[in-house]
Amino acid sequence: MPSFHYRALTAKGEMVAGVLEAPSADLVVERVLGLGLIPVEGDVAAAAPAVRRGARPRPEEIVVFSRDLALLLRSGTRINDALDLLSNERELGRMRAVVAELHEAVLGGQSFAEALGARRDVFPSLYLALVGLGEQTATLAPILEGVAAEGARAEALRRRIVDALRYPAFLLVSACGVLGFFLTFVLPQFSSLFSDMQVKPDPVLATFLSLSASLRDNGVVYATAAAAIVLSLVLAWRNAGARAFLFEQAGRLPVLGATFEQHRTILFCRSLALLLSGGVTLSAALRVLVDVMAASGSQAGWSRIVDKVRRGGKLSEALGHEKLLPAMAVRTLRLAEETNQLPTLAARVADYFEARLDRNIDRIVGVAGPVAILVISAIVGGLVVSVMTALLSVNQMAE
Repeated sequence: MPSFHYRALTAKGEMVAGVLEAPSADLVVERVLGLGLIPVEGDVAAAAPAVRRGARPRPEEIVVFSRDLALLLRSGTRINDALDLLSNERELGRMRAVVAELHEAVLGGQSFAEALGARRDVFPSLYLALVGLGEQTATLAPILEGVAAEGARAEALRRRIVDALRYPAFLLVSACGVLGFFLTFVLPQFSSLFSDMQVKPDPVLATFLSLSASLRDNGVVYATAAAAIVLSLVLAWRNAGARAFLFEQAGRLPVLGATFEQHRTILFCRSLALLLSGGVTLSAALRVLVDVMAASGSQAGWSRIVDKVRRGGKLSEALGHEKLLPAMAVRTLRLAEETNQLPTLAARVADYFEARLDRNIDRIVGVAGPVAILVISAIVGGLVVSVMTALLSVNQMAE
């Protein structure tokens, strides 16, 4: 739907401007008149220029925005004034440009939920659904507080996972760098010596010598292939469908399977509890959660769950049939449906699996670090022993 800039006069003669989305300029004029404004002739139908958008805001900036907006609304500030104040708040960082867009859209006659809907690249479906509910029920401030609290919790969990994986990743990258330097610059110095002395290296050293020669002869090709792989992974990560596929494939690994399952359970139960606590019906909540859970893979399975519940089936039965959540979580949700305590017990399930995920992360990190060190030591040690053995053979031949 195209966007139109307009300028209009208020009843007091003040000039206001804004942006409206409508199929035609005539509908824009009707909407402006419906707002009690007098459109300025000749400017109403001017098509809005393309908006140049900057970098996407970080999750923590969205959390700060939600929390500060809720605080301003609690104090009695109107939504347009609150957005105007926040658009000048330096703490919001990249979010300031988005808030300025929201302020302009609200001044143009859109509701806050409609303005957010134009930036789906920033605000997820769950956020949009809850804000829409808050505007309809005049509970926007408490809903924004709940969204901010859950966003802060999710961001803390994400940071914990990233921090836990940082040390093993650093060891792996460092080892690859040291090994690459050794194969490219150090080992070739011995290769010519072994060739001149006609020393037959052992299988381990022969393998490394072949790898060293291949790196020196085809280094540009290998570097280009590695850069292409990294670029492909980055582009795939930015695509929602490709990211979901990567998550689904990684979840099949024996070591990571339990971790991904726990994370998926936390995401589903936490989001479900938040929606149901806000007054959203179960069927509507599940329709929102299809988009939320698509990032964890198995979007078709979640869609089938929505269809079964919409036709009158129970959520626990649909979840048990699709086997997307652990059996314990499904049994607890079945009990919650029977006792009509689904929001409360869904939140408790999320808390339980979040504690299990923390322990699982600690266990993986505790094993990954020593294993990485042992593997690196074995590779480098085996290479050094092979080189030293060959040098001793050369020395014995010289004697």
